[in-house]
Amino acid sequence: MKLRTEFRFTLPKGTGIKTEPGRKAGGIMRLVQVKDIVQIERDGAVQRGTGEFYVVLLSKVITELGMERMITRKTIEQLSPVDFAFLVDFLHEINHQVIKKIPLHCPSCGLDYTGAFEQLGEV
Repeated sequence: MKLRTEFRFTLPKGTGIKTEPGRKAGGIMRLVQVKDIVQIERDGAVQRGTGEFYVVLLSKVITELGMERMITRKTIEQLSPVDFAFLVDFLHEINHQVIKKIPLHCPSCGLDYTGAFEQLGEV
């Protein structure tokens, strides 16, 4: 089974991001790679302790965001605090666990639904 490396998201607020009229701001985030962390640790602003670690990391791992052509530090800095916190949480969620969805059937009521369980590590 192949490990999924890209994940779609929709921002809770989406302010400051160009989108198609009537659509919520969303995008795609890829899993963090070791080389991303190494590059970030070499970044001068990060080394000076300016608190830009997640700004730089998100600018590297978000591959699509609304109609933005390039995702840069400035793009991430323009996000609302709610959207920024959402993206940091989403980054942790997709990089620290694998969520499996399985079809379930209730024999009592006959209802079909999808359940989810978390498994640490790779599939």
